[in-house]
Amino acid sequence: MKRRFSPLGLLLTLTVVAVCLSLSWWQWQRAGEKRAWLADQAAKAHAAPVSLAEALRRDDRQHLPVRVHGEIDNDHPVLLDNRTYQGVAGYYLLSPLRADDGRWVLINRGWLPRGADRATLPEVAPVSGAVTVTGTLYQPDARALVLKDTPLAEHQWPLRVQKVDFEAIGRRLGLELAPFEIRVPPEQPLGDAPVLPRPWQDITAAISPERHQAYALQWLGLGLAALIMYLVAHFRRRPRPDH
Repeated sequence: MKRRFSPLGLLLTLTVVAVCLSLSWWQWQRAGEKRAWLADQAAKAHAAPVSLAEALRRDDRQHLPVRVHGEIDNDHPVLLDNRTYQGVAGYYLLSPLRADDGRWVLINRGWLPRGADRATLPEVAPVSGAVTVTGTLYQPDARALVLKDTPLAEHQWPLRVQKVDFEAIGRRLGLELAPFEIRVPPEQPLGDAPVLPRPWQDITAAISPERHQAYALQWLGLGLAALIMYLVAHFRRRPRPDH
């Protein structure tokens, strides 16, 4: 019996194979990009801390070690809402710091519990005297989704916010803030203030390059399987009819 050619079957098979190969190549590229990114983060982690002025000049400043000396503005703390720690709702506490060169930057001091009454903001321990902060530069994603983005209150301090808008907070303070925060390491004290929990996420704990490579091989295997199944179905000999 003559085998019948199916253009539709061939088209569908080639489409599936093309999609699988495209996804395989994309995952393989992601593995290379992730490996390069991890190497860059490792280099930054072992690099000497830079000054605030140098950090402002850098384009690749995310997660850069920074050292700054100055005084904390205890009168204008900022509370970043909807932060949880060990299942408890709370805030990240960010305090403005005036560096010795006159520049201003927000220092993320760590986590504070919210308390039973949301209308009552937590007390913020002051930091007395000049301090040296050696931490990690962090720039929040400007595209991050917030549940409710409300205008900043007129004269409310501590200032409760849903996201860290450096320009808006700077306008409220009447000064220019650096467009990033400095996260204090977990065990580093800030003057005489209590050390707060600092559950910073391990940025290197996401999908590894090896996982991306495994996904690439899976997609490649699926594409080859689809092609083999089509070829087997197409070239399979059908039994001759009995005479």
